[in-house]
Amino acid sequence: MNRHGTMEQLGGFVQVPDPGGLRLSIEEKPGVGEALKDTAKVTDRYVDCVGIRLSGPIADKNGVLRPGLGDAVTRKYAKFSKKPVINLACDMQHPTQAMADIMVVKENMGDLKGKRFVAHWAYSPIVRHYTSIQADALIAATYGMNVTVAYPEGYDLDSETESLIRAECEKNGQKFEISHDFKSAAEGADVVFPRTWVSPNFYIHTREEELRIAAQYKDWRLTEDLMKRTNNACFIHVMPFDRGNEVDNSVADGPNSLVYDQAENLLHVRKAFLVSIMADVSDLEKI
Repeated sequence: MNRHGTMEQLGGFVQVPDPGGLRLSIEEKPGVGEALKDTAKVTDRYVDCVGIRLSGPIADKNGVLRPGLGDAVTRKYAKFSKKPVINLACDMQHPTQAMADIMVVKENMGDLKGKRFVAHWAYSPIVRHYTSIQADALIAATYGMNVTVAYPEGYDLDSETESLIRAECEKNGQKFEISHDFKSAAEGADVVFPRTWVSPNFYIHTREEELRIAAQYKDWRLTEDLMKRTNNACFIHVMPFDRGNEVDNSVADGPNSLVYDQAENLLHVRKAFLVSIMADVSDLEKI
């Protein structure tokens, strides 16, 4: 609904192809499907902009799940496309969501430099990938916030993204910390973002094993007691959130919850993004 609304409010329209009918392959070999290059070059003839969302697990030609494959597919498509390509979420990043999230934080807190952003793993039986956790930590660092990411042992971030977050914090004179104690990590936080994500081992063992391991950490949840440890922190989440698992209802519906404004901001951010890459300068005053 958000993606359709974005284009329709700007006077355009959206076409959504059936993913199962595309038969895409990132390899250019016999018998593996249509080369991504060919899809990109043909789609160029039909549209003005392409949005790609590959936030779930993706398997290679052998049926093996590979971390970062969604990100790789998006980047390779963009390499061959002459039209703008927007990453609407992949297994590693969610850039437009991150912009909406930092927007709602700035609206409520003003200058963010030196403020404390805490993202922590939270239990849920729903399988999700890094996406917005890494994107939000990175954009918080870019805006000069101190960043802490808390997770149980074994739920490490992507090493390349972690290095980027650390570098941004250092460039802005702020701290980047990894913690395996979500309660102590919440101390003095100005923003808290609880969300589940799979461990790197998800790509090695079964989904059932991943859920079995995650179930050991059901206490990793944003509660009212945890919020009392913070600096009257804002609660953000990209939605949908798992009520009662990732966050208590009292927090989700409480006065410090920004989630509905945050969701609305995604519409405005994507409209601004589309205007910046597609509209003629002469049209900007009309929009």
